[in-house]
Amino acid sequence: MRVGKFIGRKGRHAAAAPGHGAAVSDTADTTEPGAADLTPPGPTPPGPTPPGPTSPEPMATAVDNVSATDGYSATDSHSATDGDLATDAVLASGTPGTPDGDNTTGTALPPVAPPRTLATDAPQVGDHLQPLPLPRLAPTTTSLPGLRADGGLLGDRWLGAASLVGQSHLNGGSTAQDAYQFTLSDDGSLLIAAVCDGMGSRPLTSQIGAVLLASLLCEEARTVTAGKLAADPRAVLGGILDAACARVTQVRTAGLPGLTDRDLSCTAALALLPATGTGWAARVGDCAVLRLAGEAWETVFARDGGPVNMVSAALPHPAPAEVAEYAPLAEESPGDCLILASDGLAEDAFGSPAVRAWLAERWSRPCDAAAMADSLRYRRRGSHDDRTALVVWSRQLRNG
Repeated sequence: MRVGKFIGRKGRHAAAAPGHGAAVSDTADTTEPGAADLTPPGPTPPGPTPPGPTSPEPMATAVDNVSATDGYSATDSHSATDGDLATDAVLASGTPGTPDGDNTTGTALPPVAPPRTLATDAPQVGDHLQPLPLPRLAPTTTSLPGLRADGGLLGDRWLGAASLVGQSHLNGGSTAQDAYQFTLSDDGSLLIAAVCDGMGSRPLTSQIGAVLLASLLCEEARTVTAGKLAADPRAVLGGILDAACARVTQVRTAGLPGLTDRDLSCTAALALLPATGTGWAARVGDCAVLRLAGEAWETVFARDGGPVNMVSAALPHPAPAEVAEYAPLAEESPGDCLILASDGLAEDAFGSPAVRAWLAERWSRPCDAAAMADSLRYRRRGSHDDRTALVVWSRQLRNG
């Protein structure tokens, strides 16, 4: 994929949740009745003077029917259809054959017992969801954990975050590609958060770029103060993007000489939140920045109504500040939360009223690490990507 040119739709990974939850009837693979048409005012145009806060368009809501379903299958399978995971020739019933259907051994394989997992109330959205195949781990030494979660106070705000590997990675034995990072500015006046998503076109190396860029974005932002951000937010955010990308290239040249910047390409969202007043966000690519107030969802950046994972630019980039979008973040009301999400989570939230309702209920109060991880364990027909969400709750809710 060409960085800085039209890159197109990212490779379809998967995100599915092991365990037992409620199944929600869904009449479409990727878009449900009542799915949100998120088209707020367009992104802030380039210019010397940043605009004031905008009023994002709310997301629609809907009610779904709920029934029961189950989790893992005792089937060793690693093929997939659109959201449902098909079985291949290695059957738990002992049918002879190899995964490609060529019976070369003539010996039946023994059944494989499903692994122990934790129960969950997370919904299962879609008709006729099949049990999940047994997961396969990535053998590469640069693979990311299949699950990472955090929850606790960062400054005077509660921050929760979780990243869950997609089911297609588990089917094929490949690594997750999402990363997140957070910190405070050196003077404590800003909460800094970043989410990065490696490009599916670089399945062996883009996760390295995602982790590296998320860390360097936060590192470069540490020297910013709330006063500097308020004075010239576009220049501040653009400077952070430029510096972080330059450092990614430096690290790659020094430590990974066999790779190119394209091998490390990823999308990114960055948010800087002062203790009071207007914060700012920047993004390159398809990561999303969302607001949640009660059950009302809003998107900060414009969306054209098509698939989320249409990517026209990625990082590192020769001129990251020029390809980035910028948006102000109005100070939150009590109980509100701000969400940075990879496209896998955002696609589900945009397209599924049931997923939005589940996440709104889960995130109605601050979550610890275990609760954040559980919030991503829903299953949805058509959901294939890694899921990452970094949620920052309002100070008033935490203090109340």
